[in-house]
Amino acid sequence: MKYLFTLIALIFIPASCYAQAKDQLELPSNFTAVSESLIAGGQPSAMDLEQLKSAGVTKVINLRTANEKVDYDEQAKAEALGFTYISLPIAGSDDVTSENAAQLDLLLQGNEKVLLHCASGNRVGALLAIRAHEIEGKPVAESLQLGRAAGMSSLEGTVESLIAN
Repeated sequence: MKYLFTLIALIFIPASCYAQAKDQLELPSNFTAVSESLIAGGQPSAMDLEQLKSAGVTKVINLRTANEKVDYDEQAKAEALGFTYISLPIAGSDDVTSENAAQLDLLLQGNEKVLLHCASGNRVGALLAIRAHEIEGKPVAESLQLGRAAGMSSLEGTVESLIAN
């Protein structure tokens, strides 16, 4: 009986580790899993979208504005892959607000796996930090750390001023 449990462990443990490693390998390198249902990053390529589809993403939220051009029609590609595509234009620090973080929170509701992106991840991290503090009630330091992990960089001062008050 002891050997049966050992045999079962030898079969199932490597399989579960492979499944976890496989899931991690399916994310393009320039994206971060913020949670099980949220992937954050900069501008995805058409190939990234295909890879993210394989990773279970079903919704894309793009924070880039219409005048930020990319070399392919992201919305058309996303919709062709079956994604729900949403544009929430955040132009820069003036749009990094509590109101836009609340709007983003509404878009993140549900059980879908979401890709949230801008050009570099800076705006993504900024809005997620505000959301973490103002909506989820996380402490300032934890919220800023989450924002940094999601790509926030030059907008950190703006976010810190907003959530510290």
